[in-house]
Amino acid sequence: MEQSFRTDEKVKTSTKWFFALGEIFQGGFFNIVNFFYGIFLTDVMGISPIWAANVFLFGRIWDAVTDPVMGFITDNTRTRLGRRRPYFIIGAPIVLISFIMMWYPLSSGSETSRILYFMFVYMLINTTSDILTVPYLAMTSELSTDYSERTSITNARMIVNVASTIICAVVPMLIVGLYQDIRTGYIVMSVVFGLFFTIPMVIVYMKVPEHKQFSEGRKTTWHEMFSVLRLRVFRRFMIMYLGIVTAIDITSMIFAYYMTYALHRASELSFVLGALLISQVAFIPVASRFVSKTSKNKSIIFGNIGWTIVAASTFLVMPDSPGFTAYVLAVLLGGFISFSIVGYTAIFGDITEVGEYHFGYRSEGSFSGIQQFIRKCASALANWIALTLLGLSGFVNPREVVENGVTTIITQSQADIVIITIRCIIGLSSGLLLIPSTIIAVRWLLSKAKHAKLIGYLDRKRAGLEIDPETEREIAEICKPLV
Repeated sequence: MEQSFRTDEKVKTSTKWFFALGEIFQGGFFNIVNFFYGIFLTDVMGISPIWAANVFLFGRIWDAVTDPVMGFITDNTRTRLGRRRPYFIIGAPIVLISFIMMWYPLSSGSETSRILYFMFVYMLINTTSDILTVPYLAMTSELSTDYSERTSITNARMIVNVASTIICAVVPMLIVGLYQDIRTGYIVMSVVFGLFFTIPMVIVYMKVPEHKQFSEGRKTTWHEMFSVLRLRVFRRFMIMYLGIVTAIDITSMIFAYYMTYALHRASELSFVLGALLISQVAFIPVASRFVSKTSKNKSIIFGNIGWTIVAASTFLVMPDSPGFTAYVLAVLLGGFISFSIVGYTAIFGDITEVGEYHFGYRSEGSFSGIQQFIRKCASALANWIALTLLGLSGFVNPREVVENGVTTIITQSQADIVIITIRCIIGLSSGLLLIPSTIIAVRWLLSKAKHAKLIGYLDRKRAGLEIDPETEREIAEICKPLV
């Protein structure tokens, strides 16, 4: 009888890795956009940084609005295939088409028409990507409720995530560079990576079943969906999480400008990014073991502090600095970021159990939808500020030269104030954003032992078994500061 209500059972190793394939899209798509879409708009399409900033702002705010909508939809879906999986097979072809459209290099029309096109297509790809990402994130906390098992699933996800990010950092510009005409290169790249992102989601659909305990959960209302914001533990998690992800987003977007204009080493961009991301992969097992020996929040504290120090060190790297310095800092930065990411990713699943205790039902889609809504609003604002500052500092767009039907992009010399702006965004923004994140991590209250007691209590409650008053009081005492 005990097995009929347990939700903390072990997950097959093969299932963990099949599920982790979803991170190819989850990590790769957003990183390829962060790394290259800003500089694609300014340096290839000739759009000023201020207007490129507005493409990101409106696209991501619209995306943020659609996140809770998709969370509501997936929480209230009931099919024989489950409530998460159907969207993987539905969304894959739509995302493929949208991704190709967003990198299509318009060769005619005014700057205004290009701005409108890319604003529309960026809103479209963000909307369609929600069909895949929100159900996937919601399903993450449903595979198992076991504290250590979730860490193991997180490890697999992070390895695939960072491996995908490495590929997305190194390969896209190599594909573009294979073609004499840069426009042809971008079209080919978009097709290759569109397939790279969407085929794995079909595999997740085919190979990963939903947990029976949660696939038929109760439906939620709009009011109930936004009620997750009432949880103190969720609000604190979002502060901790937002500091990390917005720092990553800003660094990713400006890094191409840093290598191109501050260090004059544009040809090494893919390789320095590769060093950073390979380091992330290498340090994931180290960070995971650190979590097992200490706690998830301590992993965030360690990662954030190291990350801040390394980011500030970028002020010391000059165009005439030894070639290895950029790579050393990239490796160190990747390592510290791993600790921060592993920490917050593992914590997210634990919060849904606090929600179940407080509300009396599970709504992972609501948590992931609201999480993504807030994250993307914050990211939109942060990237808008970064690109707007770049434009206001006097950034000069590259010149486009067409000879014999071949398009070449020639970068321009930038004023000192532009270089200073780029360096400040790279070197200071991370530290400022990570301060509140680190403070929340220091004060985090949901320990491994407390979470294990909560899981045991919820499993018995779902099964309708009697719970003694002493256990009720103990669980109330554990959850009181969290809700």
